[in-house]
Amino acid sequence: MGYEPLSVATYYVALFAPRVDAYSAWTPKGWRPVREPLTPQVALDGLTQKGPAISAYMIGADNTSHVLAYDFDTDDGLEQAFTLAEVMVSLGAAAYVETSRRGAHLWSPLETPMPAKMIRRAARSFLESALPEHAGDVHIEIRPGSDTVQEEGLGHPLRMPCMPHPKTGKMGQMHDHHRARLGPSLAAVLLDMYKTTPAALIEKRAGMWSPRLKGLPKAFRTTYQPTEDPYEDASASDILRDLWGVENARPGRAVRCPAHDDRNPSLSILRDDKRAICKTPGCILNNDDHGRGTYELTTLAPGAST
Repeated sequence: MGYEPLSVATYYVALFAPRVDAYSAWTPKGWRPVREPLTPQVALDGLTQKGPAISAYMIGADNTSHVLAYDFDTDDGLEQAFTLAEVMVSLGAAAYVETSRRGAHLWSPLETPMPAKMIRRAARSFLESALPEHAGDVHIEIRPGSDTVQEEGLGHPLRMPCMPHPKTGKMGQMHDHHRARLGPSLAAVLLDMYKTTPAALIEKRAGMWSPRLKGLPKAFRTTYQPTEDPYEDASASDILRDLWGVENARPGRAVRCPAHDDRNPSLSILRDDKRAICKTPGCILNNDDHGRGTYELTTLAPGAST
């Protein structure tokens, strides 16, 4: 049975795009936000390479999402993703692994939109159950990438499933937790991804996660757990000022990067104040032009321990 492409794209956007009033598109200068509707036609053009590759913003303006995702940006990221997928499915969640140029993406559609803060805590709980030694790895990013977005903020995007990589033109391949490839067409992939993660499971796993304490003896960490992480809801500017010593850190401006000898301001703080990107290749805050979010800025700060 054949499926009309635009109908497939309509379902695709509904399943994987928590926010549809904006999107991120690939340009010769890298990913750039587009404050226009993410329509099925925009997604279809990206999938068929008639238009730019598209990333969806993973948190809505109401601070909810219906997608939990991970971005594994390591050489062994695909193996890590499959390990996590197996554990998540054993606990009752949906988990689908997509190959990437380096690493993998793991997608878990939720049965209903939920607060991003709760989804992120559940995501960390799943990660600690499956890969405890990598739970604080800055190369494993969680989406949604923040608990909230400011009024004009968009949050952190993620390249949509099976969307051609902007540099190689290759599509990722989607697999189930048994490593069986889904497909072969996008319509077939979407039909295979019929499971969703129950809201009750997200609530349960979120309640099981506790922020890690830093700079304290291991024995003390096991006997005391805080109710709040002091930098859980902090902005990028707050973290750069408090932990990196950047006194003039402000959203929407460029400052001298504290991670290297920076004579000219090369660190840009995004307007949503949830991410900072250094324009100097090789800098730890450049991250292949992706920059670092608030969690990474905290864990990478001088003297921070994981």
